[in-house]
Amino acid sequence: MRLALLWALGLLGAGSPLPSRPLPNTDPTGGSKEQKAKPETALRRPLEPEVLQEHHLVTLPEMLQTSLPEALRVKLELDGESHILELLQDRDLVPGHTTAVWYQPDGTRVVSKGHTLENCCYQGRVRGHEGSWVSVCTCSGLRGLIALSPERSYALELGPGDPQGPPTVFKIQDFLLPNHTCSLSWHAPMPIPAPPALPRGQGHIRRQKRDVLTETKIIELVIVADHSEVRRFPDFQHLLNRTLEVAYLLDTFFQPLNVRVALVGLEAWTQHDLVEISSNPAVTLKNFLHWRRADLLPRLPHDSAQLVTDISFSGPMVGMAIQNSICSPDFSGGVNMDHSTSVLGVASSIAHELGHSLGLGHSPPGSSCPCPGPAPAKSCIMESSTDFLPGLNFSNCSRQALEKALLAGMGSCLFERLSGPLSLDTSCGNMFVDPGEQCDCGFSDDCTDPCCDHDTCQLRPGAQCASDGPCCENCQLRPASWQCRPTTGDCDLPEFCRGNSSQCPPDVSLGDGEPCAGGQAVCMHGRCASYAQQCQLLWGPGAQPAAPLCLHTANTRGNAYGSCGRSPDGSYMPCPPGDAICGQLQCQGERTQPLLGSVQDLLWEILEANGTQINCSWAHLDLGSDVAQPLLTLPGTTCGPGLVCISQQCQPVELLGAQECRRKCHGHGVFKKIAEALTPVPQKATCASVTATNNATARRAGRPLIASPSSEQPAP
Repeated sequence: MRLALLWALGLLGAGSPLPSRPLPNTDPTGGSKEQKAKPETALRRPLEPEVLQEHHLVTLPEMLQTSLPEALRVKLELDGESHILELLQDRDLVPGHTTAVWYQPDGTRVVSKGHTLENCCYQGRVRGHEGSWVSVCTCSGLRGLIALSPERSYALELGPGDPQGPPTVFKIQDFLLPNHTCSLSWHAPMPIPAPPALPRGQGHIRRQKRDVLTETKIIELVIVADHSEVRRFPDFQHLLNRTLEVAYLLDTFFQPLNVRVALVGLEAWTQHDLVEISSNPAVTLKNFLHWRRADLLPRLPHDSAQLVTDISFSGPMVGMAIQNSICSPDFSGGVNMDHSTSVLGVASSIAHELGHSLGLGHSPPGSSCPCPGPAPAKSCIMESSTDFLPGLNFSNCSRQALEKALLAGMGSCLFERLSGPLSLDTSCGNMFVDPGEQCDCGFSDDCTDPCCDHDTCQLRPGAQCASDGPCCENCQLRPASWQCRPTTGDCDLPEFCRGNSSQCPPDVSLGDGEPCAGGQAVCMHGRCASYAQQCQLLWGPGAQPAAPLCLHTANTRGNAYGSCGRSPDGSYMPCPPGDAICGQLQCQGERTQPLLGSVQDLLWEILEANGTQINCSWAHLDLGSDVAQPLLTLPGTTCGPGLVCISQQCQPVELLGAQECRRKCHGHGVFKKIAEALTPVPQKATCASVTATNNATARRAGRPLIASPSSEQPAP
């Protein structure tokens, strides 16, 4: 997928150039000094980097006047020591040619193809420092991050005066902020089911962990700058450069988790905001996610969208996202306050919200969740509240949370390979296979692939494949029948090697509305959870749904013990009687404390129905100060015959489309995306042949077959 550079430029007409002048009536400083955090202490003199060209040195400005080389060696001094940065452009994450889209004043969308965005960012390492990493951009001088070791990290920021002049360097531990925190959203965090138990001796657990965890995951990201952010940076090129630098830092942060971040879209609202931006982050998030689903997603497919605003959120909040929401068309996004003059601080905050979407909770400070850094208790990206920013690393707890989420079936969209080459240029050593390359295992010191020549990015003699995917073993391709990714639940399907690639096909699942959990739920976004399963995830084995009278009474009252969620202003919303089962989870069992959070208060009441007295107890759960919502019933839970919960409302299951698919194919149909992933599938498969393949898969997975009456013929 190519990077789409998107503008909401009501100021411009068709074919108009990008703005090069400051917008009128703006503060070029970007807000008051009190609001914007900056490092307290910088090293005394500006950094004077030099570029090594063959056997001589040139200044960075001299080099930038001629070209942006693919490989770059920069010499600089840090704390009195001379260092050489060995850098490569990462063209696969941001292509050189983009599509610019903006709006005329009358709302007409204008598309300008072939727009060029210079690739001025580099990633690499410091020569002679094992485990070091560097992420810098030369768009405006030299800016970015240099990590010599877990204890020695430096940020390069824009120096005073000339934007192309020497940068100012400071140590990360000198970067102080007023206390800021993150808030999980008004929507309930989605519980993650445990990985399915497998029969003894089946031997899938090890293969499943290896395939899901070691495969490279790619987040296709869109960054949206609202109107306040545009006004803060009236020089439009400055805004572009800043956004590009943020994207590169995000990719750097996530690489240790075997996750890459690909910037596929950049949209700036230069005319006016396309949604209401409120100081209440919950309101802003709700509005932004609605716009993303209705407007952005249909025209620019992506995995996550992150809004950046210069509006100050109320209280200490700097961002908000929905837990466990990646790949969801409704909830995969976040809102972020641009709270810092430093690109590094903003990138760390966006990484935090993106982490929540991936299922990462807050890392508690201290030794229980260590992560490398100059101040281990304060340098984790997923720490909830800190006066020290930015976090540069994910803690061990974050790694474990991601593993748990992936093994439970979260993030199927992340296994889709980027469609088509992203650029015409190649960069051997960037760990992405560019056009003309057969493999890419990184720098010589980084490469551990015996099948790949790191100098040429070509396969070694006798090798059929590179060992960067589960469909390659000992440099030979696995057969097409080899299962490369097992199922992770009722709504997931296994994937098989195709026989011509080291990569496993994209992860696929049954479509929304397909029955699961023995008819107690339907699949939604690849997940299945009956009401009883959700109770057991929250309260442990043996927990069951509360008595219907207790459930309906609590959720129709609309308080801390039962509701259909909370409105953006924080008040509890009572459920209409017909939607009560789709509100807050109401369970009964033996435990006195839940597995998630803690009981803050209990309420007991005796209710009477048809002459029978029923003892009801309702819990007010404390999920943490940053979670503003009770746990609600998951979408897809059945709430009556032919009815399922959708957006906390009990609605006909036909709205999800699975029944329509089966009707058209006389009971034999499955979604097209599923058919493409099953092997072998005939090239011109009818509904009947697709269903037959799907049923064979269901047998292997030990699941009930999809109904396909033999008396009916497939539709033409």
